[in-house]
Amino acid sequence: MLHIQNVSFEFGGNYLFKEIDWFIKPRERIGLIGKNGAGKSTLLKLIIGKYEIREGSINKSGGINLGYLSQDMISEDGNQTILEHAKQAFERALFIQSELESLYALMETNPSEENIQKMADYQEEFDALDGYNIDTKTAEILEGLGFKTLDLDRPMKEFSGGWRMRVVLAKMLLEEPDIMLMDEPTNHLDLPSIEWLEGYLSNYPGSVIIVSHDREFLNKMINKTAELSNQKLYLWDGNYDFYLKAKVERDDLISRQAANQNQYIKEQEKFINRFKAKASKAKAVQSRIKMVDKIERIVEIDEDKSNLKIDFKVSNPSGKVVMNLSEIQQGFNNQTLFDGVNREIVRGDKIALIGANGTGKSTFLNIIANEINFKGHRKEGHQVISSFYAQHQLESLHLDYEILEELQYDAPHKTEMELRNMLGCFLFGGDDVFKKIKVLSGGEKARVSLAKTLVSEANFLLLDEPTNHLDIDSIEIIIEALKRYEGTLIFVSHNRYFIEKLANKVWWIEDKDVKEYPGDYTEYLYKIHQSQKSIESTINKKKTQKLNKKNSKDSWKQKDKKDDKLKKLQKKLDKKEEQLENAQVHLKALEEQLNTIEGTNQSEYVKLSKEYSNATTLVNHLTQEAEKMIEEIINLE
Repeated sequence: MLHIQNVSFEFGGNYLFKEIDWFIKPRERIGLIGKNGAGKSTLLKLIIGKYEIREGSINKSGGINLGYLSQDMISEDGNQTILEHAKQAFERALFIQSELESLYALMETNPSEENIQKMADYQEEFDALDGYNIDTKTAEILEGLGFKTLDLDRPMKEFSGGWRMRVVLAKMLLEEPDIMLMDEPTNHLDLPSIEWLEGYLSNYPGSVIIVSHDREFLNKMINKTAELSNQKLYLWDGNYDFYLKAKVERDDLISRQAANQNQYIKEQEKFINRFKAKASKAKAVQSRIKMVDKIERIVEIDEDKSNLKIDFKVSNPSGKVVMNLSEIQQGFNNQTLFDGVNREIVRGDKIALIGANGTGKSTFLNIIANEINFKGHRKEGHQVISSFYAQHQLESLHLDYEILEELQYDAPHKTEMELRNMLGCFLFGGDDVFKKIKVLSGGEKARVSLAKTLVSEANFLLLDEPTNHLDIDSIEIIIEALKRYEGTLIFVSHNRYFIEKLANKVWWIEDKDVKEYPGDYTEYLYKIHQSQKSIESTINKKKTQKLNKKNSKDSWKQKDKKDDKLKKLQKKLDKKEEQLENAQVHLKALEEQLNTIEGTNQSEYVKLSKEYSNATTLVNHLTQEAEKMIEEIINLE
């Protein structure tokens, strides 16, 4: 399907990878992993053709097409609506639709045989492309990714970069490429949207290559792992957890092979040094020298972060109650987010604050941090020292400071080595720590800001999406440090692995309230699942009871009225379908006649073609009305 053959890529005189060979087969789900800077995004760009291949080749089977999602693909056309931008995936169908509209207008004045045939051909292709369902398909994908129905006709420029990325993702899904290349697809998605995407990709008929720092997403999505490490590509059958286990065995084997090889080379060098001055051994010495020179050195896998350990200390413990919130009210633009919320945070809590996008997770975190105005009461406990990480905290960085200086400013009691270790966890190694803040990217500034938050020795940490710009190794290190953290923690995250490993309480936002589950995330999911099953069972029971209530005269009168209404609607639908069928038969007869007799019934053909198009749209509309009415009858009280 796609063969990457002996591909090498160097940047600034250094090779990211050398002579990698990779054959991607149909229906594979591949996680492309590796440390930050290993070349994952670069390899995707080589495959898609954004970067030029100078060494090696990438060969595609004839006719396959590629889809690509990256974090720098936000649409520039802000005047297009959400729906219009996503619909661009149906380029051919939209072109045909436009041509048909032009032909309908043209046929009023010029009903030529050529135009009639062209219109018939276009109509046939439009039907084959399922053109009448474009809007429905597009809306379904967009709503799955978190957009509300009313959002679809709003212009792109009214949405943040994260929401625009969702539109770009929707467009790629609608294009249905043979191979999807996805670079951090979950970065701007909330938990419900991630779960929807998992369901969609599980049934996707093409192949998918995913770069992601979301461990749970990788485990659920992939059946093969491709690791870029030490300029090589290693392939593994299995998901991310399987890869981690197999990798330990691989690294141990390579380590032993490297040790054996080093021992062998030392023995040969010892022989060479011992006998190089003896003429009788000259031939043997030269033979050994050539042999040693030809040995391809085994390089051990670089695991410079595997033993790295950091701690987030607490200077002074807080009182037992860290925060008390009562009758909290908040909202924006006439939309109420919270109405009378009462919650308490106790020392030692590690709370995951979750909910769909738009429910107010970040807003509630800002209320706890006292960063915004609200109605109600917020009472901070004894000796609470808080440290808040959020996107807007980047504005407080000193632009003329070096990264190391920035951390020293907030943690003067820490040694340079301690701060360097901390920065290493946030992907700043070596001389990177001397970079000026003002030259950093947005993601790099976010990592510096998070490091500052965690190095503060506060006893209450508030973190808003702390894992967004970290790789999997860094996330693992921070999880372990936060597990040992003796203070109190509340965080917003869409990374389920991060939530699962840290949270001992779950707060979820629903119905303008913040509800609490006093257990970990796995237990919370089980409770929600059981609750949903119970609700479904109750609904089904009530439906059965309602349908069996023969003594409820008013209910049956209402049902009879709706039955009558449905029957009338069904008659109307049947009649329209009959009209449509007759029109199709007539059109076919006319087409055959026009192929042999020039100029016959041309005006009637145009008239019926318009009627056919209008009738198709109307039948779809009536079918939806009928389905809606059937659902109303089932739910009748």
